[in-house]
Amino acid sequence: MAFMNSKLEPEVDLVCFMTSQDYVFVSASLLKEVARLGGDIREMVPPNVAEALYSKFENPVLEGQ
Repeated sequence: MAFMNSKLEPEVDLVCFMTSQDYVFVSASLLKEVARLGGDIREMVPPNVAEALYSKFENPVLEGQ
């Protein structure tokens, strides 16, 4: 988004404020990709969602993290 805004209006600066993880939106596509690659998504979704995604992609839930 910052790249596109700078192309559309180079004289305007973009300032982004990051929110805490409790309030951030994470796309389903990104979560599925991380789960498919074996990444740990357990802190970003409810336990049943993490289990379902790991099962779908045949990845064990990461232990010890």
